[in-house]
Amino acid sequence: MKKLIAATALTTLFATGAFAEGVQQYNRSAMETMAGGDTAVVDIMMDAEGNDREDADFQARWDGATPEQQATLRDTCARGIEEKVEFSEVGAARCKIVTTN
Repeated sequence: MKKLIAATALTTLFATGAFAEGVQQYNRSAMETMAGGDTAVVDIMMDAEGNDREDADFQARWDGATPEQQATLRDTCARGIEEKVEFSEVGAARCKIVTTN
């Protein structure tokens, strides 16, 4: 019985570990990595602590971004969606908006 429990625990550990490798959390460092280290692009969506910006702040930053920054944010969001990042509700909505415009 102890061997069965140990084997089940190991199987669960490996299965969970394999699953977790494909899923990233939505946070500032993950977004900066996906943006190629471009902190100005991530600043459009998040503050320095990694909190989602208020709607008006996000919109103002998006409107003030260069076309290159907007393209980088689109690519960053598309990559996050592809890599199954666990976005916040706000982050997911904004990435959907920027990738479809």
